[in-house]
Amino acid sequence: MRILFLSNFFPPARPGGYTQWCHEVAERLAERGHTIGVLTSRHEQAKAPADEPNIYRLLHLEGDLNYYRPLHFFTQWKKEYRENLAFLEPDLLFVWGMWALSKALPARAEQLLPGRVVYYLSDYWTSALDIHTTYWQSPAQRWPQQVAKRALSKVAMSMLAKEGQPDLKLQQAICVSARVRDLLVEAGLPVQHARIIYGGTDVERFLSVRARDYLSGSLKLLYAGQLVQHKGVHTAIEAMAKLVKEPGVGQIHLTLVGSGHPDYEAFLRDLVMRKGLCDYVTFHKPVSKDEMPALLQQFDILIFPSIYEEPLARMTQEAMVSGLVVVGTTTGGTKEILRDGETGFTFAPEDADSLAEQVARLIIDPDLCSRLAKAGRQMVLENFTLDKMVKEIEVYLQEVMNSAIYTLDT
Repeated sequence: MRILFLSNFFPPARPGGYTQWCHEVAERLAERGHTIGVLTSRHEQAKAPADEPNIYRLLHLEGDLNYYRPLHFFTQWKKEYRENLAFLEPDLLFVWGMWALSKALPARAEQLLPGRVVYYLSDYWTSALDIHTTYWQSPAQRWPQQVAKRALSKVAMSMLAKEGQPDLKLQQAICVSARVRDLLVEAGLPVQHARIIYGGTDVERFLSVRARDYLSGSLKLLYAGQLVQHKGVHTAIEAMAKLVKEPGVGQIHLTLVGSGHPDYEAFLRDLVMRKGLCDYVTFHKPVSKDEMPALLQQFDILIFPSIYEEPLARMTQEAMVSGLVVVGTTTGGTKEILRDGETGFTFAPEDADSLAEQVARLIIDPDLCSRLAKAGRQMVLENFTLDKMVKEIEVYLQEVMNSAIYTLDT
């Protein structure tokens, strides 16, 4: 098959979970004999290798990812919007991440390629407002700007209305978890037919698992991911403030690996200082995909404090297969891999007391740590491997192609 991936980001740009999945699935399908191309945005293009066969970094994002730029909307948006639409001429389009790109792109593809547009839905962009509408419909943060923003918003919304709201048919869709499908159906999208194909981990990269000394009473905690508010990182810091005061807890340390929105990152650093945790919490720069296996072997417990409906977190899989015990929230698809008392421990979003209690249980019960770590690793090896994911995607794409060819023939 000749398959063109459409994604807002592609490594090394914003190498988060679904971005890495896009890269790995494209790479594995190419190894299996398919002709693969990737159409993605220009974001962080300077980080990309000079020679990238069949990777087309051509698309404009809808706006800045940290701070909305109103002037850019009025001066550049329409031109860049038109340029993006001109790039779509594939045989089969595999739509991946689309946040910060217009829904007009896949809508146009559905017109050009009826029956040959497949969606891998690993987040909620299909049901979310675009970033322009979100900005212009929200009130100004400072009262002197309110009058000007109200006036400009009328012009902006009129410009958006002229382009129309794309109506996606989503006839061929895959969801990364059952919870993603349920939430999209609840939002009114026609994806009740979508196939569930779990995102998986390249377990071959994590086969070296060190023997951990849970008897020492000294546990190393890790958070790895974006430092943004909806990831709930503040809950982990608040739980640490409680843990360090608990008698009998022993030595404990939390490392936060990642970066994120500058305002929230500054808030987290200030929170650590205000709670007197400078000796107990360390900030660490993001690590590459290749560095992650070695990093995980340095820790005992992964803290996963996400607030929002996580589609299916890659980080929990990598931690489990590396032998860490995962203590996390079960929003979104996480509950399909993290089961309280079976494959890890759970707590409610933003409940620092409960998180602290669960970690304390692990500190005082080394046998429990070992049992949960073993069960979590087995869960990934049996149900969440990259090989399983790619094989199931390949079967689905072939079914779509066969159906499209049959329709053309009849």
